[in-house]
Amino acid sequence: MSGIFNLDSPIWVFMGEVADMIILGLLWWVCCLGIITMGASTTALYYVLGKKIRREQTYVAKDFFKSFKQNFRQSVPLSILMTIAFVSLGLYVSFIIGAIYSGEEISYLKFIIPITLIFGFEVINIHSYSWGLLSRFDMSTKAILKTAFVMTHRHLLTTVWNLVVIAILGFLIVKMPLAIIVAPSLIVFGQSYIMQPLFTSYIMASKENDELHEVELDEEEYEVYEEEIDSYEESAVALEMSKQIEISDKGEQ
Repeated sequence: MSGIFNLDSPIWVFMGEVADMIILGLLWWVCCLGIITMGASTTALYYVLGKKIRREQTYVAKDFFKSFKQNFRQSVPLSILMTIAFVSLGLYVSFIIGAIYSGEEISYLKFIIPITLIFGFEVINIHSYSWGLLSRFDMSTKAILKTAFVMTHRHLLTTVWNLVVIAILGFLIVKMPLAIIVAPSLIVFGQSYIMQPLFTSYIMASKENDELHEVELDEEEYEVYEEEIDSYEESAVALEMSKQIEISDKGEQ
């Protein structure tokens, strides 16, 4: 019986996590009221939940607003760009739905539908990766978009998982409309759970490569060392493609 009143017991830890998700969801909605602040709000969500997943000490509201303020300026142009992309996608989708319900045979629908699906796939996943990258790394806007595009296609398992998480939460909202309050938190948590190991491997690869350049090795030693870091280099290709990236783990700042 005493275990029930122990704040470290599993049930209270779980209730604390649920409360954090609700608080983060509310903070996200409130901070998105300005439309162009949606990017900073989403980045802050990735930042806080990323720290939770990495089991770092987290202060929900404090860390949320810290990231919001830190990334606000850079997130504004990205927010505008993403808004334009999603509005364009919405127009394509509404046109297709209207054409289907009209009952008219429109020959060019067979071209528009595949194009819309591909465009939607790119926009949704680049959107997810971009805010995740901004929350964790110091990168230029151009580098963020370029890296997000590469990650979308290079890490297909993660990309598909991102879409599955969104689909599950979309279904949940249809069945339980009130779930929309906490949906942003759950979506970002689900996506961050598989994204964060990738981001960590990028940081480790960068550190290993820096050490490699600092140490003088003969040819045989270099080959052995190169094999040891090969697994990190393999997962870090996306970041290595852009010379504008300054590796800095914001999760530790």
